[in-house]
Amino acid sequence: MHLADSILNENLIYSSPKIFERRRRILSTTRELIAQHGYDGFSIRELCNQAKVAPQTIYKAFESKERLVSLSIRHHFSSFVESQHFYYDKKTLQGAIEHLIVSDDHMHDSRKFVIAVVAIYFSQTADQDLLVAARTNILGTLLPWAIELRERGHLRVGMSVETFVHSVVGLLFTVSLDWCRGDISNDEFIFKKLEALLSYASGATRGAGRREIDLYLTDLLGKRRLFEEIKAVAGQPQLDQPQPA
Repeated sequence: MHLADSILNENLIYSSPKIFERRRRILSTTRELIAQHGYDGFSIRELCNQAKVAPQTIYKAFESKERLVSLSIRHHFSSFVESQHFYYDKKTLQGAIEHLIVSDDHMHDSRKFVIAVVAIYFSQTADQDLLVAARTNILGTLLPWAIELRERGHLRVGMSVETFVHSVVGLLFTVSLDWCRGDISNDEFIFKKLEALLSYASGATRGAGRREIDLYLTDLLGKRRLFEEIKAVAGQPQLDQPQPA
């Protein structure tokens, strides 16, 4: 079962194609309403009217508004990632960069939804379920590479995978906030994200891992030839994926 489908299955005692389809419709409508009104303006009543379900159905299936919204965010990002092909191994630096490139166009197309998710991340009152959901997509992008850095001894002494990943997540959300505000153009958005990622990663790593990161950072701040090489194949499947150096 794909991750997106497993999300549809959460909290179910039994399931059927009809129940799955109803849940998919509810989560899709929830995402649309979040994009229109943000989390604070999201209304269960409006959801029920648009999805043609009773309020008790919502609360029985999803327990709470917070749980419903968090599942909607997770389902959206999981469905997107599972619909994509990737050229590079997700454990490599190139794989992490490729995931950010592939997600970039999607973020442009879903700007209002991204604005709502960014607002949740920076909220002082959002519950843990919502905060986890807001970070899910970026965590999935960074964790495989970060774990590989640790396994190869490329993280600095005292730098944990958790600290590395959550620090980068915070930086990427800060860049995304600036983009949501219009302070960063669409064209420069991906480069600002990669600059934040590579700059932090350079200071958090050592040895061959850092040398590779510095190579890509220098390229990013210069002619961007390595970036263009990754962009040229981003989103294309490859059976024999390159292995990390």
